[in-house]
Parts: sequence; C-alpha cells; structure tokens
Amino acid sequence: MRSERQMGVGELIGKLFGAGEARDDLPLRAYGKLPMYAEYRRLELSPGVPTAFSQWMDAGRLAWVRSPTRSEAGVTRPTRLLLRLPETKELVVASVWDSRDSLGRVFPFAFFVVCATEALGRDALEQWVAALSIQRTFDRFHGELMSIGRGGDFYRLYQKRTVSLRGDDLSGRLQTLRADAGRIAADAWFKALGLDQAVEAAAWFAGLLRRAERWRAQPALLAELAVSLPLAAGFSFSAQAVLWLEWLSPLLAKAGKRPWLVVPAEDPKSATAMHIIVRDPLPDDFQLLTSDDRRYRYVEHAAELAQSESGAALPVDPPDGSLAGWLQRHVPQPA
Repeated sequence: MRSERQMGVGELIGKLFGAGEARDDLPLRAYGKLPMYAEYRRLELSPGVPTAFSQWMDAGRLAWVRSPTRSEAGVTRPTRLLLRLPETKELVVASVWDSRDSLGRVFPFAFFVVCATEALGRDALEQWVAALSIQRTFDRFHGELMSIGRGGDFYRLYQKRTVSLRGDDLSGRLQTLRADAGRIAADAWFKALGLDQAVEAAAWFAGLLRRAERWRAQPALLAELAVSLPLAAGFSFSAQAVLWLEWLSPLLAKAGKRPWLVVPAEDPKSATAMHIIVRDPLPDDFQLLTSDDRRYRYVEHAAELAQSESGAALPVDPPDGSLAGWLQRHVPQPA
C-alpha cells in the first residue's frame, strides 16, 4: 500500500476533504458551435457545474450580441478563463475561441474541465499557474479541430479524452514565470503602454494605488471587486498576470472569496488587459472575453481609475529597475 507521501496531490486532497479518491485525470468538456456543423458540439452532458458553465456561455453571448457597446467587427478573442460560478465549490478551467455556426453567426467554442478548488493550488496565484498548464493542453486540442470533417468525427476524436491535473511541478512553473516577470523592466513596460515619461507613469500608477486604498478601506467595495489591469504588448501575458496577482494578493486574501480570472491568450502585437474579479460572475461578463472588453461597464478599468481618482498624493517612485520589484514597493496593504 502506498504511503501518503507517495500519493498524488489530488488523491491526498480527496482524502483530507472526505471526498474519496480524487481524480487526477478529468473528463474533457467542450461546448459551442463550429462552422462545419449545424448544431452545438457538446461534451458537458452532466448536471451541475458543466451545464451551468454552458448556460453562462449562452446567456453571455446573447447579452453581448444585443449589447449597445458591441462593435460591428467584435469577435470572441482567444481567452484563458478560470471561473468560479455562484454557489459552487468547484472551478471551471476553460479556453475560449471565436467561432461561427454553419450560417456564419458568432458562436464561441470552449474546451474546459471542472475541478475542486483545492486541486489547483492554495491561492489565486497557484491556481492560475496550474490552470495555465491545462489551458495549453486545450490549445493542442483546438489545433486538431482543423482536421475534423462533418458528422460524428468531433465525438470520435474528443469524447473519451481526459485532461491531467498533474503536469510538472507547480512550484517550478511558478518560479519560471516569476523569473520571466523579473526580466521585465519597469520603464520599458510603461513605455509600451504609452506612458513615456517617468513622471507621467508615476502619476498614472498613483491614481490606481489610491483606488486600491479605497478597496482596502471599504469591505463592501472589495467584495464587489472587478478590475481590468493592463497587459503590455511585447511581454509575456502570463508573466504579467503573475505580477498583478502578486500585487493584489494582500487584498484578495482579505476579500474572503477566491477571485476568478479572464486573461487573453498570448499576443505579442497588441496591448490588452486581464480581468480580476471577486464578485460573482454575471452573464454580461462574457463581454470580457471579446474584443469589446474595454467598452464593458461592469468592471473598473485601471486606465480610467488612474485618471478619475482624486485625493492626497501617494508616494510613488518613478519607474526603475524590474517591474516586479517596483510593484512590490507599492503594494496595497489590507487594514
């Protein structure tokens, strides 16, 4: 008989929480439409969270299509999603892509799995890094779609697939991303956002920091936190996501609920934003997965916060050294 020391992390968590033997390999789920089929392709036919996620996708797509803030050329962007649905103890790890039905109408497509929160890690940062490994598996699966013809080929290819939660060492992956983040120079990052002058960059960040102080001081605001934080072109989005999660980690710990995350897939050409949300998801939040995310009104956009926040000036150094080190000198602390 194996000792606890020899058990996988998922098995041990299952024993600790009384859930029996935890699964290391989760069934692959899928939901959405593909141009070669007239109907939905779905691998989510089970009650509970898988069905709730597909319903959230449907309601969100419809809300976005009808939204006055949708642009005519709006598309679903390739997106990595770590979603916590209301009143559940499980997380959805998903990758979402733009797609169409057989008539050319917008219908996004997602691969996803559902897993226990604890199976991914101890906090939002570890969970994001673990999810990233799973989402790279989804990227490979999505690449196979180009080889599929009509009919039942989709189900023959994917219906019995599973996704491993194990992968390589979590702490090693986190260390690698931190090392990548540590190579981002603060001044170069701000210049990539169009903030060329050190004084201008410091003033921009001071406005964001003032808003973070309000989140810290007002629990009701923190409980409804939904913020979009910039990702600069030319730098790893995954590494930047780690920086923002570490910057917000004291407040996220105080919030009492695990946040859910929307992070665009890597794009070296376009600046964009990641979205960190503590409140429960709304159907309208689907717009954050689209090219119209900057028009979405139910999140606070960092660029607008920096311009709108007023009050006593906070001490912010001009950007220098690594962005990671600079951000850690200006971390919002819980009360």
